[in-house]
Amino acid sequence: MKKAFILLFILTIITGLSYGQSDFKPETNIGIKTGGTVSIVRFDPTIGQIINYGFVGGLSFKHIEQKNLGLQMELNYMQAGWKENLDSIGSYSRRLNYIHFPLMTHFYIENKARAFANFGPYVSYLFAENESIDTISEENERAYYQTKIANKAEFGLCFGLGLTPHTSIGIFQIEGRVNMSLNNTYKEKESPFVSSKNLIIELTLTYYIDL
Repeated sequence: MKKAFILLFILTIITGLSYGQSDFKPETNIGIKTGGTVSIVRFDPTIGQIINYGFVGGLSFKHIEQKNLGLQMELNYMQAGWKENLDSIGSYSRRLNYIHFPLMTHFYIENKARAFANFGPYVSYLFAENESIDTISEENERAYYQTKIANKAEFGLCFGLGLTPHTSIGIFQIEGRVNMSLNNTYKEKESPFVSSKNLIIELTLTYYIDL
């Protein structure tokens, strides 16, 4: 799995930077991104969860060297984590705060709104986490409560769809994206989980200027 991730990472760079046709004018954009996230953690064995909302924002760089094909990379602050469905015995949630770096091949269709698709690998680093435990008795606490996340580094794949209208005041990019981790959040030997992988959906707006 790690080898496939590294191969995709290299192919994304090569594809995105490939030289295009001589009659095409390259585009280079830099922008500010903001939006929201919806996240869960895919646990095995499963636990009851409710939707966890968060924030994502950062800087984005996009270079289009060939017609309909380019490279997009970002440096983001991203909130993820999970909330547990504990019925009437209390509540539990954990907020995971990541530095998130996706590197994606950018495909687009030349039309008025410029529909596009982004696909590629990402790496993230967990720099902070916040745990909330409310009115849960000791007998109802689970083994991983108050236990720090062991795997700070995360790698995975992301896929997004959206529109990029070009206007007289700049370029706006609206995108929905799915981020799926390939490695576990918890180490198997230190938790009751065989698998614990982040699943993060983001809806964002990026404002670009053309360099």
